[in-house]
Amino acid sequence: MKNRYLLYLFFFFISFFNTNLVVANEFEFNVSEIIISDNGNIIETKKGTAESLIDGININADTFLYNKNTSLLTALGDVKVTSIRNNFLIETQSIIYNTEKKEISSKDNTLINDAQGNLVKAQAFLLNLNNDVIKIEKMKMVNLQQDIIKLDTAYINLSTGNLIGKDVSIDLNNKNFNNENEPRLKGASLRSDLQTSTLTKGVFTTCKKNDDCPPWQLQASKIKHDKQKQIIYYDNAWLKVYDKPVLYFPKFFHPDPSVKRQSGFLMPKFLDSTALGTSINLPYFNVISDNKDLTFTPRLYFNNKILAQTEYRTIDADTENIFDFSFLNDPDGTNQNHFFSKSKKKLYLDGFEDSDLYLNVQTTSDDTFLKTYKVKSPLIGSTNSLRSSLGLNLNKEDLSFNSELQVYENLNANKTDRYEYVLPSYTLSKDLGYVFNTNGNTTFASTGHVKNYDTNITESVNVNDLLYNSNYDYSQVGLQKNYKILLKNTNNKGKNSPAFKEDRDHTIGSLFQYNMSYPLVKSGSKYNDFFTPATTINFSPNKSKNNRGADTRIDSNNIFSLDRAGGPESVEGGLSVVYGLEYFKTNIENQNIIEAKIASQLRLEEDKNLSINSSLGQKSSNIVGNFVINPSDHISVNYDYSIDENLRDTNYQSLSSIFKINNFITSFEYINENKSLKNSFLSNETTYNIDDNISIGFNTRSNKETSLTEYYNLIYQYKNDCLIAAVEYNKDYYSDRTMRADESIFFKLTIIPFGETISPNLRK
Repeated sequence: MKNRYLLYLFFFFISFFNTNLVVANEFEFNVSEIIISDNGNIIETKKGTAESLIDGININADTFLYNKNTSLLTALGDVKVTSIRNNFLIETQSIIYNTEKKEISSKDNTLINDAQGNLVKAQAFLLNLNNDVIKIEKMKMVNLQQDIIKLDTAYINLSTGNLIGKDVSIDLNNKNFNNENEPRLKGASLRSDLQTSTLTKGVFTTCKKNDDCPPWQLQASKIKHDKQKQIIYYDNAWLKVYDKPVLYFPKFFHPDPSVKRQSGFLMPKFLDSTALGTSINLPYFNVISDNKDLTFTPRLYFNNKILAQTEYRTIDADTENIFDFSFLNDPDGTNQNHFFSKSKKKLYLDGFEDSDLYLNVQTTSDDTFLKTYKVKSPLIGSTNSLRSSLGLNLNKEDLSFNSELQVYENLNANKTDRYEYVLPSYTLSKDLGYVFNTNGNTTFASTGHVKNYDTNITESVNVNDLLYNSNYDYSQVGLQKNYKILLKNTNNKGKNSPAFKEDRDHTIGSLFQYNMSYPLVKSGSKYNDFFTPATTINFSPNKSKNNRGADTRIDSNNIFSLDRAGGPESVEGGLSVVYGLEYFKTNIENQNIIEAKIASQLRLEEDKNLSINSSLGQKSSNIVGNFVINPSDHISVNYDYSIDENLRDTNYQSLSSIFKINNFITSFEYINENKSLKNSFLSNETTYNIDDNISIGFNTRSNKETSLTEYYNLIYQYKNDCLIAAVEYNKDYYSDRTMRADESIFFKLTIIPFGETISPNLRK
């Protein structure tokens, strides 16, 4: 008995003064407090660690209870389990460690970090230390690709990272998708390793998780996600739209959502034309390197024509290149093509902050090829004219310089006079600052070109401008004043030119401009009114250059300008006075709800050398103005006008308006220019949103010269975050040589983010 009491006393002493104890060669405890009972078979500890020397497991917890009889170690409170061998970390509130079966389990919420960098959340787990396989219930994993994987039941090998499970859903990394999309995979079962994940009876979609039946999905017998190549592969796949099969693919693949650029086929597209028949585009995008790619688009016509188009792009720190070209192979032996390019090379020249050399090339084998075959390219600015150029840009803080060689081709002109050559042109601008130590700023600008057109006409022009612009002076009553002085030197020479002499013509001109305005403000509780009368006096002792044929027009925005006459070759001669009013009404948010401008000009003597289209040469010019009203978010009207001084004839008017009434939006644009009826038209765009997803749209444009409709378009559209489906009707009355009027009805389907596909013409 005495010995037993001594033994208890010994263990009590150890519990207070010794924190290290090896028990039965199973665990080494490093704790703050320890109690041993039942002849050493039961050990209780407080706050510390327990390490299995056999299994290589280290456990940190608030309390431990080890029963040697049952071979069970129970750990409670902020439990952390680490493996020396496999480098994983398990965090939970309680575990049971069966040393005989080599199993660790828990029914508490658990966080697991494995050796591969995956982060796993579980409602319960069972870890078998013999094979390092952990069984997880209700698993949620975030892998290295930042995909979120959810499984009802999963098995993970903590040493290899291999995963199997059932009832799987995977939320894919969305960093390069539209934020509205939620790309994800679902399947009956999953097998995954570091490189691939394979699902059986799988489904892929990018649609939001707000619908049991997503607007679209790819359903396949097997889906394989190659995480290294960042590609998703499908076997026996169906594209389903609202669970209805639309397209079947025996084999299919596409980049996963983490990829910005990935080689692969893009969405096919059908095209129809009355003149050419039906065709299908089959674009293929190829990533060559991080800074190089191309898109190859063969267009296959059902009448055996083939149009092949290629767009090649490359970019780096110093160079940008885009090359776009196509070739048409016609069975009748007719071959047509186009070639466009845009290149830019950054230069590093001493003394300049920014400098570059650029080259643009545009050419086509046939005048109507681009329009007839509806060739699309980011480099096509117009299907009526082409422009090629070679140029140099130099810039620094107070200096800019550009020089350019240009070739223009008018595709609507005759072969003999369709080209215009500018060899070369240049512009130079230099900010001289306050060089004369005056109350203002001085700038120097020089422009010039040598132009050849209509086969045998040559014109050479050099213009030098020295402009002084004074600072504004404010009187005590609020009158604003400033003045500008322009000195212009012009050198012209022509050959067979209607505008310039054969001999070099040197002219020096000057122009003085004096500006005055008197801003008035009336402030109110809801609105503020701004009223500004203004006048400008222009005087030049020189005569105006003959510019009667210039296509220029004055309006309320440029009538006060120094260079309103159009063309840089000469100053506007004589004495003239411009007078006008400007009115603004703003609300408390400082938004303009009403804008109004009106102005006109008086001239001492008529100047017949100025453009007949501008009325600037008349003693009393047209009255020009602008009126804008934005009373609410529902209405916006903008009206520009130019009226004869007799207030009877309108020479120019432009009206644009937008009306929004609930789900109804309509806009109109009307332009009418009496001296150029070809620019007179009326267009309308109308949209009615039936609900958040469905809309009906109508577009049309009428030519006021011919009183004929140019086109009209009617579209019924359904749109959500991941799909656009539309039925569209088009009637195009435009015709040009090989092009004829066309009529079409087609179905358009856009799968976000894969692109758009269009059906053949249903009208046929």
